[in-house]
This record gives sequence, structure tokens and C-alpha cells, in this order.
Amino acid sequence: MTKPLAPSTGTPPSLAWAFTLVLGFTPVLLMSTTDGGSAGFYLLVLLSLIVLAVVRRPGPTARWCDNRREYLWMVAAMGVMLVGVLTSLLVHGLWKGSEVEKAARFFSVGLILAAALRIPRAVLAHAVFGLMLGIWYAFINLGWLVLNNGGGRPATTQFNTVTYGDLTLLFSVLTFVLMGVRITRFRRTEFAFKLITGIAGVAGFVATQTRGGLLAIPFFLFVGLLIQGRRMNRFKVLASVLLLGTAGAIVASDASMRERIELGVSEFDQCQVAHLADTSVCIRLQLWRAAGHMIESEPVFGVGGGDRFREELAALADERQVTQTVARDFGETHNDLLYFLATYGVLGGLGLLLLYFAPGWVFARRLRLSMTDRTTRLFAGAGLMICVGYVVFGLTEMMFRDMRSASFYATWMALFLALSDPLRLRDP
Repeated sequence: MTKPLAPSTGTPPSLAWAFTLVLGFTPVLLMSTTDGGSAGFYLLVLLSLIVLAVVRRPGPTARWCDNRREYLWMVAAMGVMLVGVLTSLLVHGLWKGSEVEKAARFFSVGLILAAALRIPRAVLAHAVFGLMLGIWYAFINLGWLVLNNGGGRPATTQFNTVTYGDLTLLFSVLTFVLMGVRITRFRRTEFAFKLITGIAGVAGFVATQTRGGLLAIPFFLFVGLLIQGRRMNRFKVLASVLLLGTAGAIVASDASMRERIELGVSEFDQCQVAHLADTSVCIRLQLWRAAGHMIESEPVFGVGGGDRFREELAALADERQVTQTVARDFGETHNDLLYFLATYGVLGGLGLLLLYFAPGWVFARRLRLSMTDRTTRLFAGAGLMICVGYVVFGLTEMMFRDMRSASFYATWMALFLALSDPLRLRDP
């Protein structure tokens, strides 16, 4: 267990707490509303600009961050998505403001990070409690929906059930990782609250019966072992294996989840015979094949944004490559990489990979270099968990379909980059 984070000065306390509170409330807004996440993002951007205007330079013996060049390269890499979207739209003579804005939100990580680096870490760290508020809202919301659905699978309105379940699982994993960071002076209470909250989040995830999210659990455990670093021993490896086995046992003991997994296997077998069946698994396979056709026909600039993906699906339906149901009801691929490659071409696909790997590389590097600072390692590990989670979730679900999810990714990348920076602004 780490010591409480020590306070420091430099930014007006009222401004520092306002920035932290708004950032901290983004998870619960994401899980509770259909537009609150965007409103919180806009307010955070405004506060970031205010912070940069008010706190213009560090003290005479202080610096903002450990490696400015590292951040510049990372932000530039995360801006490739915006370049790819604009290039594709220009080539096809289209304009889709919402898609340009979504790509710009990824690029905003530089602005939010620059402001977050000016907030004392002792204050900024309180934002992580927002994850727990998001979990408890999701837990109550999912429990209510299950009860009103006679114990069946809940139908969430904020996101589809798969995305909602994936985000709930991600928040829970982050909470477990941050159990080792002591933020308040109430050590035992804080630890117990995080533990109970994480367990509640896992229960909420199981209630969503989200099969794709299960794929991420081994990867989360692997990152957890990386966080341990030199502190890892055979006991901790055994503990991780037991934890993975326990997670499998919990899933297997849930009849609804077990039936969903068995149904998925059955549907996959059915797709080998009737590849145009309108089942959950077959629809995904149809969408992936359709994206493959689009990538093959327009590999450089993609087919274009807006309604072009649906138009291409309709054409493929006429050729009996996909069913009319798929062409009518689906406007994306249930796979992030395939969608951005199909719609925006090479730069779109490269931009997506850089969204994952540019911050992921920074976090992984800090895990390797910060062997003595456990707090830095835990914050870096939490950031890496988000990168890994979105990569794995994005294989079977389009996590970046919604602009609010893109905002959360950029915002919390900036938060954990700031919290894990080896050199923060200190008192002279």
C-alpha cells in the first residue's frame, strides 16, 4: 500500500478542484445519460483552456513534465486519425461534421493533458473516484433492468448492452488496479470501498451477458503481471491463475451467461453451413466480410464516411453477399479496425492503431522504467489497461462508434498520462 499523495501548489485550488471534479464525473455521465458525456467533455475542454491561460509557466525550479518531446510525438500520432478522416472525405467530396468532430476529440488529448499536468497530483488523483461512481450507477441500473425483465438480459439505453457491459468491466478492472494507490487519509475505508466497488462492477458485467468482454480478462491479467514487475513471484503468478480460474467459474456458474456462450458456439457452427443466417454471430461475420470487400475495392481512401457504408452494404445485399436485414439495420462492422479501414482507408486504419499504441507505448515504457515508484506504476498500468481493453473489446464490438466513448478514451488517457508522469510540477 502506498503513502497518501502529498499536496503541492502552483494552480489555484478552486480551479484545480473544478477541473478534477468535471473530469471525475465523466464516467458516471457516460453510463447514465445519452448526451451528458459530451457535455462533460466540452466543459472539460473549456476548463483546460482556462487552466492554460491562468497557469502559464512553472516556477523557476520546476517543470511541467518529464519528457515533453515524448508527449509531442504521442499527440501527433493520435492526430493521424483526424488527417485520415479529412483526407477520405475530401477525396470523395463528402462532409460529415460528426465524424470530423469525433476524430478531433481524440486529438484533444494534447490540450487536456497539458492542463492536467498543471494540476497537483494529490488533487487530480481524486478523479479516479469517478470510475467508482460510474460502476455503482451501472450496477443499480443493470439490476433494475434485470428485475424488470424477469431476470433476462438487460437492454440499456445509454449504449447497446455489449458496449455498456464492456465499459462496466473496464471500470472494474481499473478500480482493482488502483486499490494500491492511497488517495485519502482513510486507508482501510478507501481500500474496502474500491474492493467492493470492483466486485459490484464485475457482477454488473456478468448481468449483461456480454461474451466478447470475456476475451479481455486474460489480457487484463497479463497487464496486471506487468504492473508487478520485479515484485512478481511464483505466488503472484499462481494467484493470477487462480483469479482467472475463479472468473471462469463465476461465468460458468451463471446459467444465462453459460447459455449465451453455448448459443454463440452453436451459431458459429451454423454459419459454416448457412453463412447468411441472421443470428448474432453470423451477422458479425457478414459485416466483417462486407468490410473486406470494401477494403479490397477502396484500399487507400476507403469508401468514405457518412452514409457510404450503408450504401455499400445495400449494394452487397443486392449481390447476396449480406442479407437485407444486415443492410437495413446495421451501419458499422462490429469491429473498430475493419470499420476505419473500410471507410477511411489506410490512414484511417493506421490512425486507429496509433490511438492504441502511441499512449500504450508511453505507459508500457513507464512500467519498465518506474521500478521504485509504485504509485507511478499503478497509474501507468491503469492507462495501459484502457488501451488493451479498447483493443480487445474492439474486435467484436465497435467501441468508437459513439462520440462519447471516444471522449472518454481521450480524456482518461490524458488523466493517467498526467498522473503517471515521473516528474510533476513541485513546489520550489
